[in-house]
Amino acid sequence: MSHRIIGILAVFAAIGLGGCAQRPAVPINTPITAAELAPYKKPGRATVVGHASLRREGAAAVTCAGQQVFLIPAIAYNRAMIAALRAGQNPVPGPNVGSSESYWKRSVCDARGRFRFRNVPAAAWYVSIAVRWKDQADLGAVVKEVRVPNVGTVDVALSDSDLVR
Repeated sequence: MSHRIIGILAVFAAIGLGGCAQRPAVPINTPITAAELAPYKKPGRATVVGHASLRREGAAAVTCAGQQVFLIPAIAYNRAMIAALRAGQNPVPGPNVGSSESYWKRSVCDARGRFRFRNVPAAAWYVSIAVRWKDQADLGAVVKEVRVPNVGTVDVALSDSDLVR
């Protein structure tokens, strides 16, 4: 399987696209350029910490405990992907757009629903966590854009208002 196809599958897994087959397909043809990825190549000195929880109908809030968390570069292509999802569409990568997957950072939510990323380069990022409950299929993802400074800590709280289905 090519790196490009693996990158596309990882995007869909990160944003939790359960049931996207019923959505209208929209090609995303925005090319990923080296210039746009340059800030993500630099060594980072910032930290991103946070937590995620959602209210479950008729039940207490559920955290992201045990779920993978992604920091994804907030570049034009990824912005277009997320905008299409928020519009209820099924984004489909166009030919020869490239991939930003090698710049993604991964973590896992702890038992309290908290996560941490160290050595993050200064840039705009998306924090994304697929939403899953043990007794149900994927429901979508919580996604929030954050601006990371050169040095310091960014605290992110993901909740119902950040849900993308």
